[in-house]
Amino acid sequence: MRQIPLVLSFLLAVLLSWPVQADQLVTDLSEHQISIRSNFTGTEILIFGAVEAADPTDLATERDIVVVVTGPEGPVTVRRKDRVAGIWINYDAVRFERVPSFYAVSSTRPLSRVVSLDTRTIEGLGLRHIGLGSATGLGPTGNETPLSDEEQKVFSQALLRNKQNADLYRAEPSGVAFLGRSLFRATVDIPSNVPNGLYTAKVYLVSNGQISDAASTPLFIVKSGMERAIYSFAHEQPLLYGIFAVVFATFAGWAATLIFKD
Repeated sequence: MRQIPLVLSFLLAVLLSWPVQADQLVTDLSEHQISIRSNFTGTEILIFGAVEAADPTDLATERDIVVVVTGPEGPVTVRRKDRVAGIWINYDAVRFERVPSFYAVSSTRPLSRVVSLDTRTIEGLGLRHIGLGSATGLGPTGNETPLSDEEQKVFSQALLRNKQNADLYRAEPSGVAFLGRSLFRATVDIPSNVPNGLYTAKVYLVSNGQISDAASTPLFIVKSGMERAIYSFAHEQPLLYGIFAVVFATFAGWAATLIFKD
């Protein structure tokens, strides 16, 4: 008889340690590669998917979707002008090491109502929480200078404003729509001035304020045709490209004088 409580205790321990199935995501993109030509004026991508609920009969769980599309990261220097001897010049600056070239976030509701501030900070959700990498203060001659937290904040805000003005950073607090209880979709605008490279579309499933699943899908944005050949030539053979540009400009100027000569 004493073995029965031991068996029950063992079964209870097994049940408590058994992993609880969580909600899961299934996502995809309308297209995985965008080709840029000279007549490219921007486009849009459709991100869609479904939520596989652990318990389809559960109607109490509040579910949200957050979609984040980011572009290639790289160093960016933000400069501040100052008046020296009556002339406005670039004076001090801050270099951020890992700045996304493109960032777009969409969600079913405003992010402040979806996840906590700590989660937004850790996951980099929202324009105010984008990871910019380490920051280095620079003087007028390019030498490194001490950088206070307040100065870093001022320059990071200026960087965000510049990116938003260039239409490269954007937020859509109601850009994701549920179609029923499980299907969802979101449309992300891609402006004409996006750089080439590998982009990532990441979808978060939030259940009752906690991230329960996430899925990432790659997106390639590349130049094609003559534009791609010129771009590759300019970056792979910069010296030859410079010589060719000078020769071509000289020839074009000479040809123009002949055409419009009286």
